[in-house]
Amino acid sequence: MSHSHDRPCAGCAIDRRAFLSQATLAAVTTLLVEACGTGVWDPVSPLANTIPSNGLAYKLADYPALATVGGIVKVIDPTGAPLALVHPTASTYVALSLVCPHQGTTVNVSGSGFLCPNHGAQFAADGTWTGGKQATANLTSYATTYDATSGLITVAAPKTTTPATPVANGSQVLVTLANVPALAAVGGIARVDGNTSRPVALVRTAQDSYVALSMVCPHQGATVSIQSGGFNCPRHGARFSASGTWLSGQRTSNLVVLASTYDATAGTVKITVSGSTSGGGGGGDG
Repeated sequence: MSHSHDRPCAGCAIDRRAFLSQATLAAVTTLLVEACGTGVWDPVSPLANTIPSNGLAYKLADYPALATVGGIVKVIDPTGAPLALVHPTASTYVALSLVCPHQGTTVNVSGSGFLCPNHGAQFAADGTWTGGKQATANLTSYATTYDATSGLITVAAPKTTTPATPVANGSQVLVTLANVPALAAVGGIARVDGNTSRPVALVRTAQDSYVALSMVCPHQGATVSIQSGGFNCPRHGARFSASGTWLSGQRTSNLVVLASTYDATAGTVKITVSGSTSGGGGGGDG
């Protein structure tokens, strides 16, 4: 008796079920990848670079790529956290953390800069965030020196400074300008609250003029980061000028300007922060 093709045989049914199961799995995987960018997930505990107090030394001869201006190589610190050495000009070298400031993913070398494989943040060779799918802060950089005699590139440990001193009951901070190298030139911007719960930035607007700003995004209260002569909110992408004016991205109000007093004789700026740096609702998602 011939086999009827009006009804699939048991073997055909099994093959079809397997096919449908595999097709469904593939479709779900595709959706996940599309929803999350690349499907690369952030680490549970992001790595943090640890530079010993005496610094790290790398022999230039061990990294041929650094012989050419523009060369970039990956190295590691003693804890295994990723670093990059960059040769931006004929006489300088730059050391960068390869930990993405957004959520801790290790960024990859991409062309003449870096790319986060997780959410698409892009960075220039000097670590500056330049765009991409994810707004975030710049990559962390470390001071370096090169000794031509020994052929060693030394990466220095971060300096521990206290630019801001609490005054009274914490309602003010006193910034000693000599302790904040970023403010040495007009246009410089630095966070000066000492990483407290009230983030404050100081901007040097002229030779003898400074403006203090709350670093709390008015939209939903995230702490904004200093980027490319202004500020960027890492949560929803609002962009602000050096004066705190909202420029683009997530629509919201301007950053709050804080009362401040510059003392040219003492070389200090006293900033009032009480009741002025709490987050707010801000604009909608339009």
